[in-house]
Amino acid sequence: MGVRLVSKRKGRFWLFLAGAIGLGFVASFFLGKLFHPRPESIAPSSKVGDSAQVREATSQRIHLYFADQKGNYLQAEERKILAADSISAIKAIMTALLEGPDDPKLVSTIPAGSRLLHVFVTDDGTAYLDFNLELRRHHPGGVTAERLTLYAIVNSIVLNLEQVERVQLLLEGKTVSTLTGHLDISQAKTANLLIVR
Repeated sequence: MGVRLVSKRKGRFWLFLAGAIGLGFVASFFLGKLFHPRPESIAPSSKVGDSAQVREATSQRIHLYFADQKGNYLQAEERKILAADSISAIKAIMTALLEGPDDPKLVSTIPAGSRLLHVFVTDDGTAYLDFNLELRRHHPGGVTAERLTLYAIVNSIVLNLEQVERVQLLLEGKTVSTLTGHLDISQAKTANLLIVR
């Protein structure tokens, strides 16, 4: 009788111990899931040296377009710029274009005092270039002069950058119909090689 009682107690003890260990494993599993999320749910940290975020500027050979001395056509002048992406390339191209030609036989088609205010490029390859009002105020006017100004800018951007297919000019953030009343600039323009010599 005493032996049976002891063996029953031992059986219950081992059963209790096994149940406690099992409950411990289950509890640690759920607590672990609660306080330690799965690795895929944790966002990867950004690294300063990540090539997608920090790109080094590289040298590019480009062609800028200026008017000939008679003001009838555009001619290309070769330059080098440093750029890391399409936005910095557009800014570098426009800075060089606004500074004017190195060749004394060429003439800038962009009025003095003109400044590029903002640039952005859409996924469809349209570059929006926002200028101050001096581009209009100081422009000499006339169909030919307007055409040379427009395509000096458009050709210099589109013919040098693969990711840009067309250029839309803005003045102080707004779309305008013309520069001085002759050539329609309300829509984005593609390059024009017919006026290049």
